[in-house]
Amino acid sequence: MDRQTNTSHDRTPLVGSGDRGSTDPGRVGAKAAVLAELRLAGFPVPHGVSVPVDAFDPDDGQLRHAAAERLRDLVSSALGPGPFAVRSSGVSEDGAESSFAGQFDTLLDVPLDGLHDAVVQCHRSRTATRVVAYADGAPLELAVLIQPMVAAEASGVAFTRDPVTGADHVVVEAVRGLGEGLVSGRATPQQWIVDSDASVATADRAHHHDSAESGGTDGPLDTERALAVADLARRVAAARGAPQDIEWAWSDGSLWLLQARPITAIGGTRPSQGRGTAGNAHDEQIPVPIVVPPGDWTRDDFHEPEPISPFGRVLLTEQIIKVFPAVFEEFGVLLDRAEIQHIGGWLYMRMVPLGAPAPRAGRTPAPPPRWLFRMLLRVHPRMRRRIRAAQLAVAEDRASAIARQWTEQWKPEHIADLGRKLDLASLDDSGLTAELDHRILVISHPAHLTVTMAYVIPMYELYLACRDLLGWDAPEMLQLLEGLSTASTEPARAMAPLVDQARSRPDLLVLLDDADASTLPRLRQEAPEFAAAVDAHLAEFGHRVLRYDVIEPTLAEVPHLLLHLIAQQARSGFDAARADAEAEARRAAAATRARSILTERASASDRQRFEQALVRARDAYPLWDDRVVWTFFTQAALLRYCGLEIGTRLTARGQLEEPGDVFLLEVEDARAALGDGVDRRDRVRRRRGQRNWTMAHPGPVSFGPEPPDPPFDVLPPAARLVNEALLWTLSPTGNFFGDRVIAGGDSLVSGTPASAGRHTGTVRVIRGEAEFDQVEAGDVVVCQVTSPAWSIVFPTMGALVTDVGGVLSHPAIIAREFGIPCVVGTRDATSVLTTGQRVTVDGTNGVVQAA
Repeated sequence: MDRQTNTSHDRTPLVGSGDRGSTDPGRVGAKAAVLAELRLAGFPVPHGVSVPVDAFDPDDGQLRHAAAERLRDLVSSALGPGPFAVRSSGVSEDGAESSFAGQFDTLLDVPLDGLHDAVVQCHRSRTATRVVAYADGAPLELAVLIQPMVAAEASGVAFTRDPVTGADHVVVEAVRGLGEGLVSGRATPQQWIVDSDASVATADRAHHHDSAESGGTDGPLDTERALAVADLARRVAAARGAPQDIEWAWSDGSLWLLQARPITAIGGTRPSQGRGTAGNAHDEQIPVPIVVPPGDWTRDDFHEPEPISPFGRVLLTEQIIKVFPAVFEEFGVLLDRAEIQHIGGWLYMRMVPLGAPAPRAGRTPAPPPRWLFRMLLRVHPRMRRRIRAAQLAVAEDRASAIARQWTEQWKPEHIADLGRKLDLASLDDSGLTAELDHRILVISHPAHLTVTMAYVIPMYELYLACRDLLGWDAPEMLQLLEGLSTASTEPARAMAPLVDQARSRPDLLVLLDDADASTLPRLRQEAPEFAAAVDAHLAEFGHRVLRYDVIEPTLAEVPHLLLHLIAQQARSGFDAARADAEAEARRAAAATRARSILTERASASDRQRFEQALVRARDAYPLWDDRVVWTFFTQAALLRYCGLEIGTRLTARGQLEEPGDVFLLEVEDARAALGDGVDRRDRVRRRRGQRNWTMAHPGPVSFGPEPPDPPFDVLPPAARLVNEALLWTLSPTGNFFGDRVIAGGDSLVSGTPASAGRHTGTVRVIRGEAEFDQVEAGDVVVCQVTSPAWSIVFPTMGALVTDVGGVLSHPAIIAREFGIPCVVGTRDATSVLTTGQRVTVDGTNGVVQAA
């Protein structure tokens, strides 16, 4: 029998799943009401406590006094000491027309003392931009459901009708442990298809439940448990009178029902609200629930303006996550590791401080008192080792040593590896997977992150010298370095001979203006010398991914984009030699200005400090883009080509619809598909639907409490330098990702001033690399972000405005190299500005105004 949380009347602050009013969706929300009904009907639903709609103040979203005062005692009395799961229960949620799946926040492993803050956070998610857009601006009433955490051995979802094909069977998807890896799309689930005659198929094999193989599986479920889940789903559908989508978990030998809602669309038909175009499989949207783990999570919208593909996630794990701990240890950084989560399909990251306790939902982290931090530095063994490592790294000038190692060893090795000219199509399956393994091995080389440290320390030293001795901020300091980062801009500069040929031949310009996939083959017949030069440019620079993923084609695969840009650059009047000379002049003028100030008011030792810092920073500045070109963009392109060859073979074998679908599989799944012969098309359809939904529902910038600033000022000088340098460069409010500058007056948008100058032109909103051919000479290009591979577009544009980025980000660096006015980190330029609008970009003050 349920423990009662209240017995007196219907308007008490909290409602238990067995209490009067627990099935009233207008008060406790649809999710909680449905679960209460199913629990009363005998289904295995965990007991829960609802914080009803009327327990929240409608003005500020806080808990009313009566509910806040009794929350801890009533919940602990009804559900025990915790931890708890805190979930939304909207009045309009889980309906037959719109499920609101994944719109509201879910918090797991919430301790009793963090329950109040978690409940308020969950309730406040009703005002998130994604939710308001989904609801078309309609006001939303939201209750909150609290349940004890289920210690799941296996968990997942089940559909009583196939959500992709509409077939009349139960689809069960299962993962080990909790299901957030499944619903976020991070984990590849074990899938079971259970027909009405109890025949069962998995992704690995098909068998009947009473066959000799019954119960035999290496996955999270055996046949018996998969059949039990399917039976539970069918019984729920019968009780609710409609096909259902349920969430379930096995714990300590018992099957629990965690959620039930109608399937809002079957067989490719999706409601129009918050969804894609019905009937088109490539436009389907399959909701991705949002499960927020404890801790502070920041979305990396600079590197991932779109959700990273399942195949491309190997780039994160091998090049970033696995390498971070060793780099931190080598340089004495007081961080343990980086963690990533895919929340609602979007990539989020958190940095874990050395020795930090596990995060707890609902609790805001606080820095240790300064006296305690000082003591930990002396007695904590790992901190002591890190302090010694930082002192050694600075004393030995490891930054300069690594810069030399990059130039003399690592970079030549990466370039030499590109010379492994393999005909992937000629390899057998084992040879192809061996090449895939080699590509991943090269990607995992520590150079990408190690060279980052060789860059950030000298750059921070120059920043400190300019701040302390000149009173300059980062944009002013960067004028001392303009024109020195050439790795990213080299492809654009190498276009100059092609542009000169196009200028001299009007007939070529006409052909290039309307370039498409047939143009380059035609040029090989009609202008063979020019076509040969284009082919040579593509051979040298075209085999690079154009974003931080493998899902989009390289320039070598879509050469007509380059042909269009050649024509536009010919009309723009851009001159690479003149741009180089102007950058050199700006750099010299900044140095002259600095030295003039120092001569008037600085000591000889201060002047020497500035000159030494300037030399070191000028050596380090080119490293940032140089290493990303060779360790990431070229390597990711070769990984893409391996994936395409795998996709081609799987398509020929009937396992995929088309080769590019391989990027909707994880690398290991794609590798396994080569050998197991199992059809992956349904999995790809589901992944595509989840990706479409994710792109239509951008996640917030962050989840969880903002981490406190570390008290780095109590560190010894060397450790302070190393740790502050990394924080200054990479923090969300720092110089790479940027922090938006709010400007007044009549500006349309404002952001971080990244490259000085003014330009008036026509806005061209660019959503991706496939739209390069829309950019015309003098356009104000407005985009989410650019990668170094975009450098071929810069000579054509008149100015650049981005949603994200800081003064040390790639778009800012390249804009300064070309002397193009640039504003970064506006957050909303792509939604505020429209193609065809006339604007003036002021890169000096970071504003965009109507022309």
